[in-house]
Amino acid sequence: MRMYILIKARLATMTELKESYTLDEALKLYALYQMENDVEAGHLEELRAEGGGSR
Repeated sequence: MRMYILIKARLATMTELKESYTLDEALKLYALYQMENDVEAGHLEELRAEGGGSR
């Protein structure tokens, strides 16, 4: 989970990823990261549709 936090904060380097994780593990972390971004974007869209979000 530490590497996921570093990825999310954009602090993880490609070298760290290659040395710490297999391709399968790295892809799972990326999928988790992408899912979280999609959920956040969906929430923002909902807020904007309700008139509660800022641009």
